[in-house]
Amino acid sequence: MIVGGDGIEVGGAGNPANPLVITAKPKPLVVANSDCITLAGQGTDAAPLTAAPRLDPNPANLLACGPDGLVVTGGTGGTVATACGLTGDGSTGSPLAAAVAQWTAACDLDTEGGHVYCDSTGQLRGDPPPKFAFFTDNASQAYPATPVPAGSDVPIVTPTLKITNPDACREAHVLVNVDVDVEITLPANSGGGSGIGPDDMVYFANRGSSTATAVHTQVTKTWHRTIPAGGTLTEPLVITGLRGSGGATYTRIQWGINAFVFVL
Repeated sequence: MIVGGDGIEVGGAGNPANPLVITAKPKPLVVANSDCITLAGQGTDAAPLTAAPRLDPNPANLLACGPDGLVVTGGTGGTVATACGLTGDGSTGSPLAAAVAQWTAACDLDTEGGHVYCDSTGQLRGDPPPKFAFFTDNASQAYPATPVPAGSDVPIVTPTLKITNPDACREAHVLVNVDVDVEITLPANSGGGSGIGPDDMVYFANRGSSTATAVHTQVTKTWHRTIPAGGTLTEPLVITGLRGSGGATYTRIQWGINAFVFVL
């Protein structure tokens, strides 16, 4: 007696009138879908087994199944659309790049060029732009006849100017320019002068026999200061009297302070 195993069927009696017949009898093919593949068919000539990708219906999904395979929809087969600031389409022959101008300066771009930064919102930023500011103050003050000090560089009035750095990032360089004009009355055989800080600027002497009134000349001086980022400087102008003799007096002081602030 012959018995068939799994997938084998045995028929007949094994004699000439009823010979043995052995037939393959495969089990049905069982298939199951996965998250990304859908299977269909029975694996037969009449119903061949097929597989298809499962595509997420979300509108944001750019994948689609075309006649030649999966493609990215809404694009140009792997390329991208660009806007201001970018060139190229992301393809091998036209890679994405920053849209830049030609460097025309005589200096070296690698050592002298500025930088580009990305801020907290994802926006491109450049180096802080240069800044300039101007501060000024002036006055013309009359005084009762006041003796010119006999010593040297004796302060007689000290106006100030408040100067603010307009840049919160960088140190400012300041050119301070001042002008001073002190009117002096000189009796016969007298003398007197004025200065700025430690510098004697002018000296007048009357060697005649009559009084000389409102003798004066305007002088100027310039110096450099620095101010930290976002800081404020109070700059003094020290106006001095000097070498007063013979009853010399001053009756008017005119002054001006100008500050030119550069942040580069």
